[in-house]
Amino acid sequence: MELGITIPLQKHLKIKELSYGGITDLFFCWELHIIRFQKKNLLIVVNASNRFCCIMAGMMAEDWNAIAQRAEEAIRRGFASEGYTEEQIARYFAIAGIPIMTKTHGRRPVAGLNRAIERLFYIPIPAEEQLYQSLWSLEVNRDLCHAAGFDGCGCDEPWRFLQRDMQRVGIQ
Repeated sequence: MELGITIPLQKHLKIKELSYGGITDLFFCWELHIIRFQKKNLLIVVNASNRFCCIMAGMMAEDWNAIAQRAEEAIRRGFASEGYTEEQIARYFAIAGIPIMTKTHGRRPVAGLNRAIERLFYIPIPAEEQLYQSLWSLEVNRDLCHAAGFDGCGCDEPWRFLQRDMQRVGIQ
């Protein structure tokens, strides 16, 4: 699994240089970004294929130092919130492999990340008292969008694109 780190997050984490990834299936690639929202630093984790978004808020220094683990936790919580079983989630991570940090995965996935962030600013719900922001993530994943991994398929919601990706790789 590849975790594409945006330039602002690279600066925040003090990462000097990252390489390009080698995975060709965007479903196993995620874009990670940091923004400031409601007086909190947020970790935004967005799938490069289907624009499925997982949001963490209120992370401390030790959380940022364990970014790969926090991203995996966010993805697991996001999948579980959409009704996927522990077995299905474990199968996804078994297929995806060990997480490695890379550069982001191109203009279209980063544009999807930016659109997810734009949607977040229209949500009037305050942050929950936990790292994983289930309500924000749910709202962003119910927004109509185009997804990089579904070129020519029109608009749909990210959670529906996620379902299609899961079915495509045999997880359902």
